[in-house]
Amino acid sequence: MKKIERILSIIVLLLENEVIPATQLATRFNVTKRTIFRDIETIEMAGFPIVSFTGRKGGYSLLNSFKLRTYTYTDAEKQDILSALQMKERFIEPTDKQHTIKEKIHLMQLHPSKEITSPLISFASPTLHRAEIEEETKQKNTQLTNALHNYLKLTIEYVSNQGEGTERTIHPYELMLLNGSWYVHAYCEKRAAFRHFKVTRIRKMTILDQHFDLQIPPTKKELLTGEWVKLYFKKDELGKLYDYYTQDEIRVVDNHVEVTFFSEYQKHLIPFLLMFGNGVQVITPLSLKKQHQAAIIHLQKAYSSN
Repeated sequence: MKKIERILSIIVLLLENEVIPATQLATRFNVTKRTIFRDIETIEMAGFPIVSFTGRKGGYSLLNSFKLRTYTYTDAEKQDILSALQMKERFIEPTDKQHTIKEKIHLMQLHPSKEITSPLISFASPTLHRAEIEEETKQKNTQLTNALHNYLKLTIEYVSNQGEGTERTIHPYELMLLNGSWYVHAYCEKRAAFRHFKVTRIRKMTILDQHFDLQIPPTKKELLTGEWVKLYFKKDELGKLYDYYTQDEIRVVDNHVEVTFFSEYQKHLIPFLLMFGNGVQVITPLSLKKQHQAAIIHLQKAYSSN
């Protein structure tokens, strides 16, 4: 361990403990007591108010008034930070900064011999995509996060839901996991408006050396343009429905299951409905019912033409 790392670790231990004997510090860092004395002098010269105690229970401590001004973490809080970092690494490639934070947390452990436990919450497969797609998306998320943190513009080659390819310059504001897929909420220069871009449909992206001026994006309330949807499902679909809807949205009647909910993203519902084949029927709104019927007819034509 380098001297600076050892000194930082000693400072953390002094913050965490009432009194630490020099022999304990020497044993912990595998150095002589003389080296610890020099380290303590270095820490004092840096402005830390160290108090020394003699006798059988002697050692070094920091003034209590200084400790009260210094924010420290409990072991449980450190574990929560590590767990959050580990979960973040499932979505975005870890940066040098994240590695540094984890190293600092490990140095702050009161019981370094104690293994860091696995996170209580994990994501074996965070999206609906295959593992290969998730890995590709993770790399894109890393680039997007870099642009987000540095307020940098991006050029992207994007394929729309209708298969139309366009090139856009965007200002990224937020990376979000929505309905099992990743989206970036960004200002689009081409449309002169805020848009959601599905990350899997971004086929190429380049971070530009151009900063953008922050704007106030529309609030979720301002974007609220959805409507109430009522669907009828066959009864044997009930188990699946609990994966997508709350108890209050589901009503089991004599010969079917009625689902009623408010949807802000009606256009995203068609692929979902097609998953159920003939096990679902749109009741309202009429516009969604027509879209569903048109999608079914389109599928039938695709097969009848072969």
